[in-house]
Parts: sequence; C-alpha cells; structure tokens
Amino acid sequence: MAPEGTIGLVDYALAALLRLGGDASVVDLEDIAVEAHRLAPERFRWRHHDYPNLELVRVVLSDANKRGNHWVLYDRKGRKLTVEGARRAAAVLQMLQAEPSARHDDTLRRQDLPDLARMESHPAYERWRLGGMSAIDIVDLADLVRCAASTPPKQFSDRLRNFEAMAAHWHRDDLARFIGQAADDLPRLIAEEHR
Repeated sequence: MAPEGTIGLVDYALAALLRLGGDASVVDLEDIAVEAHRLAPERFRWRHHDYPNLELVRVVLSDANKRGNHWVLYDRKGRKLTVEGARRAAAVLQMLQAEPSARHDDTLRRQDLPDLARMESHPAYERWRLGGMSAIDIVDLADLVRCAASTPPKQFSDRLRNFEAMAAHWHRDDLARFIGQAADDLPRLIAEEHR
C-alpha cells in the first residue's frame, strides 16, 4: 500500500467501517461518516463547516466496489466489509498506527455462532472438504445459506460474502475459504443448474 500521504478516501472510509465493527456486522452510514471524519477531518468535512460529510462517505463506499474490487456489502441498514475489504482496512489502520478501538463487543454478535456451527455440520461443507467445489451444486449452496436456488445472483452472492466475513471474523478460516470459493464459483453453479 502507498505511504500515508496517498491514502485515498476509500481507504479511510474502509478503515472507519472496520473500527466500528463492520467486519462482523452492518454499521449505519451516519456512524461511518462520523468515524471517517475522526480519522481524516480535513477530508471528510463539509466545505465551510467542520461536520462529517455523510454524502461523501456514501459515494466513497459506493465507489469502493468499482474497478473489480469487492470490499463492501450494502444493506438498507448500513454497510459491512467483505473479507477483502476488512484486510484492506486493517492494512490502512496499521499504516495509521491505529487500533480498531471503537469495535463493538463480540458478545453482541454471538448469534453468528449457531449459523456457523450449522454450516460446519452441513453435508455440502464436508463434500467440499473431500472433493472441492466440483462436489457442490447450487441446491447445496442455497441450503447452506438458507435461500432458494432461484435467488437472484447478486443477492445470493451477497449472502455468501456476508457469511464468509462472519466466518473469517470468528476465525473459522476453513469455512470462510469454502464460502469464498463458493461465492467465486457461483456463476458456474448457476449456469450448470440452468442446463
């Protein structure tokens, strides 16, 4: 990554999202704007007043997924980091010599653990461990993330990325790798289903 002087707006916004626990839960856009303003007050303020610029943060996070990146998941309630987004944000925070101190207590997110345990005991996960992605079909994957096989691809992919981030947050690395591969392989699985 580039020296501190060239950290971009997207990098600061991703770092703000991580500091607020956006690697494991959805964070409200207003909270992200306030945190981005704390990290880089001159870059995330109104032109004439020292207030957090909500619209700038919204646009910057919208642009975060352009040019082939997939760093942010969108939700009506706010934003959440993908695994790749969390890695990039952590690198920015390290460059800024900051700690993700504003993160919420993990006890608030422990409802994730039953979902992860269910996924780890799912037959599709075991088949993947034995035979890779070729042993998985779209019906397996839909059952794993509790949606229909006919769910629109973007929504299906977002569900997978959400669970991948959740697994990575709880250090279920093998499960996160499986779900990440499934998200990457989703177009092929959908195409096979429609043959």
